[in-house]
Amino acid sequence: MKISIVQLNYVIADFDYNFEKISKAIYTHKDSDLIVFSELCITGYYPYDLLTYPEIIDRQNEVIQRIKDLTKKLQVAVIIGAATTVSALKKFHNSALVIDKGELVFSYHKQLIPSYGVFDEARHFIPAKNNPVFSFKGQSIALLVCEDIWYDNHQGYDYNPIDALSSIGLDVTIVLNASPSMLGKFRQRQRIVSNIANKLKSPIIYSSQVGGYDELVYDGASFICNKKGELIALAKHFEEDVISVDLANLPSTILPYPYQNQPYALVLKQLTCGLYDYVHKCGFKGVVVGSSGGIDSALTLAIATLALGKENVKAITMPSAYSSAGSVDDSVKLCHNLEIELFIREIKEEFLLTCQNFEKAFGHLPKKLTQENMQARIRGRIVMEYSNDSGFLMLTTGNKSELAVGYATLYGDMCGALNCIGDLYKHDVYALAEYINQCYGELIPKAIIDKAPSAELSEGQKDSDSLPDYYYLDAMLKLYLERDLLQETEIKHLQKIVDKVDIKEQKRIYKMVEFAEFKRKQAPQILFIQRRPFGIGRRMPVTAKFQKQ
Repeated sequence: MKISIVQLNYVIADFDYNFEKISKAIYTHKDSDLIVFSELCITGYYPYDLLTYPEIIDRQNEVIQRIKDLTKKLQVAVIIGAATTVSALKKFHNSALVIDKGELVFSYHKQLIPSYGVFDEARHFIPAKNNPVFSFKGQSIALLVCEDIWYDNHQGYDYNPIDALSSIGLDVTIVLNASPSMLGKFRQRQRIVSNIANKLKSPIIYSSQVGGYDELVYDGASFICNKKGELIALAKHFEEDVISVDLANLPSTILPYPYQNQPYALVLKQLTCGLYDYVHKCGFKGVVVGSSGGIDSALTLAIATLALGKENVKAITMPSAYSSAGSVDDSVKLCHNLEIELFIREIKEEFLLTCQNFEKAFGHLPKKLTQENMQARIRGRIVMEYSNDSGFLMLTTGNKSELAVGYATLYGDMCGALNCIGDLYKHDVYALAEYINQCYGELIPKAIIDKAPSAELSEGQKDSDSLPDYYYLDAMLKLYLERDLLQETEIKHLQKIVDKVDIKEQKRIYKMVEFAEFKRKQAPQILFIQRRPFGIGRRMPVTAKFQKQ
């Protein structure tokens, strides 16, 4: 039996577009006995509260009927993911539907519903305990959906769907997925699938979704493990792709994982994929970034150029009285290397006028910190004005370390619609910049990478004036924000670094993290990379009183 696993990049609730993608794949692989798509592929994952609109389900069901008609015409069978209604409830089942030659021959409903991390499926879906096994062309097939294989993920589920399959004698297990990417996620999936394959003595087909959906990015990377749990087929990461296999003649070659020692190769793919899809799915022309001559804006511009093409990226440098000549020169060189258009808009006179008007209105000159923030807000307004006028989306450029401690200005450098690097700690920013230069030549000038980090909002200002060295700060933040998600070896490594920092300094930093929550609530969406991103992945009350001891 020939099975084709199709990973596609859908658009949420664009039913005609999604059907076109699915139907083209069915036509292309009509010689297969079974064509497998991903979780909630008709609506795209995740539709959130769009599911509360009856029209969404009506449109989805229209597409399902069109798929039925197509499979009847071509005499093929498919497995698709869909939301199915539950009688008398305003919630749904997250279902996998088997359609053979125009007929719905089998339905399976997801049994484990995740509500942790970035997931909130219990808001719309309810679990079901139903039979996952069906027979097709003489083969015994188990059908599962995503979280069903993650029983051991410490979520307190009272039932393991795999247990019911262990004594059946399956020919293959198929899992439909929409699993967001993060650092180390593929290897984690592979380990889980490998263990299940060994337990069930069954090959496992893992069919996944790909593409950027708001702040989440799905890596695709659909794969097949043999009954020993060994990797024998792997689709592309962050690209649409298809794997086709014959169940009776599975590949015998065991595949190595291609990104084993290349974490930043995957990070770059994830960020460029997420940015490209955000811009194009939202219908923008391109992006505009305020270029300070520092590492964060430089990296953001490099990612944007690689994702969107040089003609779709604009930069604006806005020197003030405190900007070094080197910063302006570095912006010029960066944009020359990237071959993108750079605008120069000085803010010296505007800043002086703002200070004078403040004194005129309130009877005194603004404080030093207020003056620093005024410059950031003038710059944010200028870039937003250009965005308004040009139709280019404004990207913001704060990294995770700065956002964690509130080292960012509301309505200033936090202005924008999307942040590509907001889930990268400062050391990740430097590492990714170095990786880009290794791969593409010196796109980011060495002078930018080597200079001491500074907001340049006052005379001689350096980040180190008010923050620990980022080597120590990043270790403290990672341990504080992600400790419960880390491996024991990671915790021990980070703790050794943190132990070198004075306890009072540690407490000061942790207090800064909690105090800055009100800022992060107003931050733009951040592309998800780490195990616990700000925003969708870390939901904290602003008005809480908490101090880590």
